[in-house]
Amino acid sequence: MRNFTKQLFIPLILSVAFSVQGAIPTGYYHFALGKKKAELKTTLHDISSPLTVLDYGSGPGCTWQGFFSTDRNADNTVQDMYSSIVRNFNGYNSIPDMAIEHSFPKSWWGAYENVAYKDLFHLYPADAYTNGIKNNLPLGEVAGTLLLDNGKSKIGKNGFGTVYTDNSFEPADEYKGDFARSYLYISTIYEDLAPLWNSPMLTKTVYPVWQPWAIDLLVKWHNQDPVSDKELARNDSIYAIQGNRNPFIDFPELTSYIWGIDSTKAFTYAEETRAFLVAPRRKTKLDFGVILLNVTKSLNLTVQGMNITGPVSFSFLRNSPALSLSVNSISADQAHAGYDLQVNYQPVNSGTTIDTLLIQGGGLTEITRIPVRGLATSEFIVTEPTDVTPVGGTLHWLEDPAATNYTVSLYQGDTRAGNLIISGYLEGTSYDKALEIYNGTGNDVDLSKYTLKKQSNGYGDYETSYKLSGTLRNNKTLILAHASSTNETLRSKATLFTDSVLNFNGNDAIALFRNGVMVDVIGKLNGGADYSWGFDKILKRNADVTHPAANFDLNQWTEYPYTQLDKIGTHVVNFASANNYIFKDKPVGITNHLTVDNLNPNENYTYSVTSYRSGVVAPSVNTQRLRTAGLEIPVGMAATHISGTSFTANWEETPYAAEYYLDVYQLSGEIKTETEGFNNVGTNGKTLPDGWTGTASGNYTTAASSGINIPSIAFKNNLEWLQTKQFPKIIRKLSFMYRYPSAGTGSYFTVEGQNQSGWSLIETIPYNASTAKYYPSYTFSPEKGYTAIKFTYTKVTGNLALDDVTIEHGKVDTVFVEKNKPVTGNHTLVVGLKANTEYYYRLKASLGSSFSHFSDAVFVSTTSTGLTGISTLSHRIHATRDGIKVCDLNGGEIIRLYRITGSQVSVAKATSDTYTFPFEAKGIFVLKVESNGNSEIYKIVK
Repeated sequence: MRNFTKQLFIPLILSVAFSVQGAIPTGYYHFALGKKKAELKTTLHDISSPLTVLDYGSGPGCTWQGFFSTDRNADNTVQDMYSSIVRNFNGYNSIPDMAIEHSFPKSWWGAYENVAYKDLFHLYPADAYTNGIKNNLPLGEVAGTLLLDNGKSKIGKNGFGTVYTDNSFEPADEYKGDFARSYLYISTIYEDLAPLWNSPMLTKTVYPVWQPWAIDLLVKWHNQDPVSDKELARNDSIYAIQGNRNPFIDFPELTSYIWGIDSTKAFTYAEETRAFLVAPRRKTKLDFGVILLNVTKSLNLTVQGMNITGPVSFSFLRNSPALSLSVNSISADQAHAGYDLQVNYQPVNSGTTIDTLLIQGGGLTEITRIPVRGLATSEFIVTEPTDVTPVGGTLHWLEDPAATNYTVSLYQGDTRAGNLIISGYLEGTSYDKALEIYNGTGNDVDLSKYTLKKQSNGYGDYETSYKLSGTLRNNKTLILAHASSTNETLRSKATLFTDSVLNFNGNDAIALFRNGVMVDVIGKLNGGADYSWGFDKILKRNADVTHPAANFDLNQWTEYPYTQLDKIGTHVVNFASANNYIFKDKPVGITNHLTVDNLNPNENYTYSVTSYRSGVVAPSVNTQRLRTAGLEIPVGMAATHISGTSFTANWEETPYAAEYYLDVYQLSGEIKTETEGFNNVGTNGKTLPDGWTGTASGNYTTAASSGINIPSIAFKNNLEWLQTKQFPKIIRKLSFMYRYPSAGTGSYFTVEGQNQSGWSLIETIPYNASTAKYYPSYTFSPEKGYTAIKFTYTKVTGNLALDDVTIEHGKVDTVFVEKNKPVTGNHTLVVGLKANTEYYYRLKASLGSSFSHFSDAVFVSTTSTGLTGISTLSHRIHATRDGIKVCDLNGGEIIRLYRITGSQVSVAKATSDTYTFPFEAKGIFVLKVESNGNSEIYKIVK
């Protein structure tokens, strides 16, 4: 629990880190001058490949944080190029019913999670439904009957040219250039993927890349929809994140020089007269990694400039004694020709060296700053694996300059821990804060080799450290408690007391270092001040965790209430009785890495390395864990070829999967949805809805702080709470609107669910430096068993508005038509079905005995068998420009409208002899009228 006020907040930091450049950096495209066609394209590949990419997914440091910078309107809504549905950002979190869309389909290069998989220049936030229908279709100009038309996106047969005439995706005119330039970017920056290209639009070539009809289409769209202000701003935002730019946005004429009428000419642009550097590129960093003490490691940095008028000098900002340079300056001629500057790292003390290389002089108008980082240790260690896949990864260890050979052992089943681990964490009332460190190494450990370090406010360097001392016996724990804690139970468990490194507030990562090398961490590094992973709770490391990890994984921890202090003080690890070797003492020669494969997905492996130094055997002082990745979850796509008795199930193939297992099923039962809008709540927070309880003390009567309708309910005091009624059936889904009407710095609220075991935390939601409306949504498995929801507000400043609490509850039984049916490829025919019936299908990937989780379910509605026209049925159907009208009703019928893909568009209950769906979209639709257990199906072309 917080006991001091934060002074710095991550949104401010990120606004600096992601600052907009606003112009093309001088000299960025210098090497493209004089090039044409294939050579020009390859030069752009060399110039503008990203220097870094965000992790793929949701949360700080991931794709959705990038979207928050690149695709957010001023009113906090999403810039969605795929549909007209208005949705709001929820900080850096993913948004319900939206997807991370690879506009250039990832399946076209095999869906491997490479840099292209994460590159923001072709990733966009997209309506999930439209994304699913688009699948991996080529671009095109749709002609004839439409399968989809939502006002922004169309899907249907391609009418551009005569070469490719199957289904295609056509964006709105205002976005056609955006898509074209994204496609041209990917084909250029990732031209080394050419052997993997698999699309009707592509050839397996570096140049020209595209089928003739495809490049004609892309160039047409590129010219007809010129670069917009939106694209310019997005280009600058991504440059600030990834360190690279989209050349076809900066210089639209490049398309013509590579593929068009100017391809016989050399590319040129306005002459640059001032001094500039073409190398190193902005955002370049020098990282020496981890090396042994008294070893020298050198890195070369190419320095090249143009219009240089004098000597260019090099120096270090902090003059770190472990760093040196081959020269301190070069002449203008050397700079023009390009010079390889050698940067040397020769540490004499363990720990981290951080400095900045300064490049200046020679007429340069600004100083180029290159961050330099190195880490030294006195011990021969194995380091964490990289390039981890479901079947292997690359193992690493320090380079021993005296080594003549290394041997590597890889096994499963740990009989002891690989190092000390952080095994427990407490953040509770006031100064009730503690850390627990466990020794399961099999030996007593000298603690003087270890240091704890803490970030402040969830970001930046480790500003606070605490060096440990003494000895920690094997199978014992060390308990560090805050010196100011008055909790006698906690104090009685403590081994030692300190303050600074334990002044954490639930958002500060705390790391354990051994001789300067980080070995373990609890908390998200650089997660930000508003990422509240550790407020008011105890976290205990799971018993199957035998190794520390420099990347925080919350799945390795179990959460308990902060009052349950019996969880702190002892720790248990489930060790194996013996090691099961994959290979043992395998000679690998003089190298510091080894790539292994043919392993099983989602399993733990351990490796150790021994260095041989002219007869001296030096085993690594630690072991490392390699946990292979799990198989990716297949992406279920919309069904096709739907008839009365069959349909084709479709999905995107998953890398490394040998086959898939398909479930096809029906659902029976009743699901109810209830939305509470607090329409009768007054200024004192009363009267609450029937069955609801709580202490919320007010309301908001403005549209800005309300959901669909005014008012909303207000939490105005610390620890006010609101609890729903008890629902008769299990809660399946929860959504609501919330807003901090004014700055709520330091405040947060919790969402909890109640089941037979009591209350459990669903999420802690902090104020994130925004007064926008947010719309969280949660889906719960039946095993959760929630029957009530509770909101509790912890106030430091500001109030909280809550509205439109929507709960879906009920029981549904699953009736399987196919269960775990093995299939291969990316589609299969499902037969033997009933007409006019609703089905669902889902898939999981498999490799050997390993399985992914199931995909999201895809809905399908079979059609009526033998349906040839409407005249023999009971109702007359009229498709108009503004809707679909159903006539000859009796009243009381349930009318459902589906897209041809099977997804439900709308449902209504007839109250008279006619009903009209207000629906402007064009395409093929299915209408179902249900009455007294009978149903009729109509196919409509609109």
